[in-house]
Amino acid sequence: MAKIDTKTEGLDLYVHVARTFADSPWLHYGLWEPGERPNIPQLRMAQERYVEKLLSLIPPPPARLLDIGGGTGEMARVLVEKGYALEMITPSHLQAEVAAEKLGPAAPVHETRFEDFTGTGPFDICLFSESFQYVDLDASLAKLKAILVPGGHVVIADCFRSDAYEGGRQPGGGHRYSRFLEAIARHGFDIVEDHDVTWSAAQSMAVDQQVYRGFLAPAIAQIQDLLATKRPILYRIAGWLYKIFVPASERENIIARLKADYRSPEAFEKVNTYRFLLLKSIA
Repeated sequence: MAKIDTKTEGLDLYVHVARTFADSPWLHYGLWEPGERPNIPQLRMAQERYVEKLLSLIPPPPARLLDIGGGTGEMARVLVEKGYALEMITPSHLQAEVAAEKLGPAAPVHETRFEDFTGTGPFDICLFSESFQYVDLDASLAKLKAILVPGGHVVIADCFRSDAYEGGRQPGGGHRYSRFLEAIARHGFDIVEDHDVTWSAAQSMAVDQQVYRGFLAPAIAQIQDLLATKRPILYRIAGWLYKIFVPASERENIIARLKADYRSPEAFEKVNTYRFLLLKSIA
């Protein structure tokens, strides 16, 4: 039985909304400033602020750079235009196709998980933009050590779980930050720069709530009402098939996602820390 990945489906919806209503090509969080009211029309502005901060951390070209989990290749495109010799990794077939078309011969795109990547580099810089949370911590740090030049850099912009996280359904995700700090020390990496942007990133949860509460949940409710009224037999069949093919745990996840009660900026801040990090490989 196929399992519905609510995190993946949520990201796909977020991308669609960003492109349709905010005219944004970016897949990541936005960074919001005090006094701003997070909303879909202003999402691209906040995401561009994120891009600017990320670019400020990346050592300048010329450099050989590996973009790990590069999505549809938008950041890779920007970096190629700035003069980096770039390769990109994504495990998604669809994203790899889009990125390859976008980048053309300027940068090879590898359809693989980072843990399975067979390239040897050596790379001057490895970049994770909201992709570090998906890799195995120790295996990936060991691979980074192997493919980086001596003194090479790792740039990470991502969410980590704080020690306040005790399990259960909470917004955010990623490796526990305290364990991450222990792991990088163990594998021979120093932190050169560390920027805590938790509050700014957390405000993106308000946009997430707008999407689910203000758009998706009402649309689904209206469709259900129309089917129940106009096509009651079809409505019962659809409900029966839904229960057969979607496990109870996934149905609970979908309901919780549509309510979006737990996906607030305050809840995000409570159990996560969002960091922009520049690491250096040491002997």
